[in-house]
Amino acid sequence: MPRFPWSGQVPGAKFARMKAPLNDGRPASTSPVLSLTNPRLYAIALLASIVPLWLVHYLPMVDLPGHAAVITALRELAAGNSMFTEDFESNWFMPYLLGYGLLYTLSSFMPMAVAAKLIVSVAIVLTPILTGALLREVGADERWKWLAIPGSYSFAFYWGFLSFVVAIPVGLILMIQTVRFDRRPTFRAGLLVASLALFAFFSHILVMGFVCMCALTYIAGSRFRDLNGLVLRFLPYTAPLPLIAVWFAITSQPVEDAQDSSITYGPLIIRLFHLFSQPSGFEYPSVFVVVMSLSILLLPVLCGSRLASSPARWMPIAVGLLTFFIVPSFAFRTAFLYERLGAFLVPLWLMAWDPPAAKPRLSLDWVAMVVVGLWVVINTWRFAAFSIETRHFDAILDAMEPGKRTASMVVDNSSPMFSTPVYLHFPSWYQATKGGIVDFNFADFQMVVRRPNTHSPRISGSLAWQPTRFDWDSHGGSSYEYFLIRAESDIAALIFKDKHASVALVARSGGWRLYRNLEAE
Repeated sequence: MPRFPWSGQVPGAKFARMKAPLNDGRPASTSPVLSLTNPRLYAIALLASIVPLWLVHYLPMVDLPGHAAVITALRELAAGNSMFTEDFESNWFMPYLLGYGLLYTLSSFMPMAVAAKLIVSVAIVLTPILTGALLREVGADERWKWLAIPGSYSFAFYWGFLSFVVAIPVGLILMIQTVRFDRRPTFRAGLLVASLALFAFFSHILVMGFVCMCALTYIAGSRFRDLNGLVLRFLPYTAPLPLIAVWFAITSQPVEDAQDSSITYGPLIIRLFHLFSQPSGFEYPSVFVVVMSLSILLLPVLCGSRLASSPARWMPIAVGLLTFFIVPSFAFRTAFLYERLGAFLVPLWLMAWDPPAAKPRLSLDWVAMVVVGLWVVINTWRFAAFSIETRHFDAILDAMEPGKRTASMVVDNSSPMFSTPVYLHFPSWYQATKGGIVDFNFADFQMVVRRPNTHSPRISGSLAWQPTRFDWDSHGGSSYEYFLIRAESDIAALIFKDKHASVALVARSGGWRLYRNLEAE
């Protein structure tokens, strides 16, 4: 097999798999049933972690309905539907294709909502599984893969960043391959790293950038005394650079105000909260969430795991934390940048810990199972309650004819079960399931489907947050056949103003109200 010229074994280096047993000191054959080393118990915990997803019809992911609507637009464009071809065009050269490709494929033979749940479930289960594989590869304390289960419900999950959620396992695979490549840098291994980096680019560019940086940090910590070997090992990670340059050159010009958009960092206290809450797998602020996260972060220390002596093991989490505090929250018309990176902090943190040298007198590793179990119970209750709540939307959806232009006006976008504006883009499920066009539309973001005419009057992204600012003439009220409103009370007069007589109430359920445009008949 061909090898790079720097592929000789570094003196004193050992394969991670040859290190000490990764359990609590007992032989594997005598491990008790209630042990973090029990694979069956771990499998049960993984399956329990995705039970909440299958208790609901619509996942409580803020942006997911908008992404599902994009898939319907793609399918209608391919079918030549004039309603869509007049308004949209496809845009396949995007660094978010994995999530869209999976959803497009699966929704071809199963309902859109089911396809989304399947994709998200696989991504959530793979995150702790691949965290365990990473810990095993570097010789870390593999027991703590349990602690990666809650954090698989990351900030990106609750906000519905489908492409990012799907790209997280790709990033972890790239990190695992980095460890193998650093240990045995053959030409084939380098080619695999380059291929994975390119695949990560088309999965999500932010995941690719962050993981490549952590991978290079790992190599630097491992090879800092070998400059030639260090530089040559860096080469495969440059493979995406030409694609990045081409994509940025193509996309930065058409997007209105992309180069002049502001950069927002956000308050330090909010950044600290995100740091200490993301391991918990909950999105809402509370003392309980912070205490749970601290338990997850401190358990390796309390249970006798030792901080690895190799810089390669702890430098990635150090650089990851530094990046978390440096990257802005908003830039290039993209929100929640640093917040998404929290999904990788727990795997990087666990990577830094070696198994105990000896069995501790007081074993606390069972606390990990308690923490995961408590998280599953609370999450299951929240999702089940949300499922009941969304039945009102189903009643409205049943009353809507397919193929209509619909204005989304969600005044009350919150749910008592979640702290995110979970209903913000919920009306887009109409486009995703019944083939109409709903505005605000994610095509305005110039994604895999985009609108060439960016200035036509319609419901904009900013108006989606403040629907009461709606103006019939400025926002193209006459072009919509339906107006879908969610509010605690009837505020039709406040929204439609002097055009109130031009609409008629069609259906009402819970806080949802559906109006028909009488002028469009």
